Amino acid sequence: MRTERPFLNYIHQFRGFAILLIVGVHTLISLPWKGSVYTKNLFFSITNNGTILFVFIAGFLFYYLSHNKFSYQDYLKKKIKYVILPYLIISIPALADKLFVDTGDHWWMKGGFMDRSIPEKLLYMLATGKHSGVLWFIPMIAVFYLFSILFIKWSKTKSFDYLVPLLLVLGLWTNQFGYYSNIALSFLHFLPVYLFGMWFAKLREPIFQKGQLLLFASLLIYAVFSLLEVLEVIRISELIELRDHATLILKFNPGKLKAIVFCVFLMIFFQKYEKKESRILKLTGDYSFGIFFLHLYCINFFQLLFNKHLIPINGLNIFTYLVYFIIVTALCLLAVHIIKLIFKSKSRLIIGS
Repeated sequence: MRTERPFLNYIHQFRGFAILLIVGVHTLISLPWKGSVYTKNLFFSITNNGTILFVFIAGFLFYYLSHNKFSYQDYLKKKIKYVILPYLIISIPALADKLFVDTGDHWWMKGGFMDRSIPEKLLYMLATGKHSGVLWFIPMIAVFYLFSILFIKWSKTKSFDYLVPLLLVLGLWTNQFGYYSNIALSFLHFLPVYLFGMWFAKLREPIFQKGQLLLFASLLIYAVFSLLEVLEVIRISELIELRDHATLILKFNPGKLKAIVFCVFLMIFFQKYEKKESRILKLTGDYSFGIFFLHLYCINFFQLLFNKHLIPINGLNIFTYLVYFIIVTALCLLAVHIIKLIFKSKSRLIIGS
């Protein structure tokens, strides 16, 4: 019988923080910005690359929960039940839209795509996540689930301890991932981050013993890179343009380095202060997967209102952005809460939370 591992409050609060960054960046880019460019750069610098935090957490929890006893079959069943099934359910509105409403040409519709049969189009969109701007993440993370047995076996060897940091350094030269790229390049981009999460979980005790020094060093590096991004010495827009390519282009990625350093800072910070629990981060941690699945639908609704001039603003500034972000987050929390009230424990099968 499998022994339950102790609950780690610090990683749970970290997850709650990570989902806020993901919602933050998507609200930021969803409407035109009319405020100071430096203010936008600041918000973008803070919220960009939140997916790296999420993947790091996934690797950490995978090792933490599975390294003592791992059943590949049980693991895949659990992921199908609580990740893939909610993905299929949440995809229904987006799939219906792309198949029957928004049937115009899209950047990924090539070679007479719309002339293919509905089952062909359906399978392609589900396999790639192209039907929604954030759902590319699920087919990508599913590749990690398939390789999980190899990851857990390698983590038990000494070579894992030495080679993962090397892979992490090499991984700083990848940029392509996400909706406008493809699953293979996204997997390649996030593989070192996922393995680093596992590595951190394996060596967390000696790392936490040096927490004060690492906390200061990681915060300093993060602050310096953020300042360079705000001042446009490091041009975030160029990294975004590079990221969207569907072919591998090797170039140093300072934003990825900053996000990885931020992972170290947040892990040590939340572990150091885990007894000072934040109610907001606990709630967003509890509802994180549901927020992930629902937030883009909420943002799309506000985009529709904006395009129809039903929102009395002409774009975002520091005030309207923060209000917009809070409203989207609150509506997602409310929606997840209502679904949990209606479906109780079965809500995990619908929205993953």
